[in-house]
Amino acid sequence: MGIIEEGLGATTLSDGKAVAVEHNESDRIHLHVDDFRLSFSLEEFDRFANAVKEGKEDLLQTKDGV
Repeated sequence: MGIIEEGLGATTLSDGKAVAVEHNESDRIHLHVDDFRLSFSLEEFDRFANAVKEGKEDLLQTKDGV
């Protein structure tokens, strides 16, 4: 674990699991879902976030029959 420089966001999922995103020392981004943690470099997190965004857009298009 590192030193948290900034909390970037937090929420609770519908099943009660806590989700948090933190900017940590050494420019690491940590994504916490309950007791599970993913650690990304800034570049890795950018790619991950873009993949999630594209996946959401694809799902919405499929749902809308496009």
